[in-house]
Amino acid sequence: MTRHELLETLGATPDRVASLAHGLSATRLTRRPGEGEWSMAEILNHLLVGERDVIFVRLQRILREDAPTFASSAGSRTGFAAEPALRDFGGDLAAFRQVRSRTIAFLESLGQRDWQRIGTTPTRGTLTIEAYARYLAEHDLEHLTQLEATRAVIAG
Repeated sequence: MTRHELLETLGATPDRVASLAHGLSATRLTRRPGEGEWSMAEILNHLLVGERDVIFVRLQRILREDAPTFASSAGSRTGFAAEPALRDFGGDLAAFRQVRSRTIAFLESLGQRDWQRIGTTPTRGTLTIEAYARYLAEHDLEHLTQLEATRAVIAG
């Protein structure tokens, strides 16, 4: 995936989430499709909180610092380690659009050399900003597939 394709993928995710949720009631958006599976609202909350509280913060820190090492978020139960919350889907979607716009603007502002700056994560090891952005896009695609499957079950 080129950087341009990467940014396009990241930019398309909020609209794809909105499209998958279109026409569903709040009850359906919070309905879990099966035992131990997340509802559409929980999946969206996971995308929002993980990017807002972990990934975006780490990307900024990689740019500011020389090869930072990040502590695990698992102990604090924040970001990707947090259990998704059942909140207002529309509010979370608006917040996700905002954080995603901020992430894309950050990535677009990077110089060629900045894409190669590194940071070390507890679960993914040492990553460049580019690799971290690629991980975010892959994470999006994984959860969009999950949203599609969940919609198919709950919409009947």
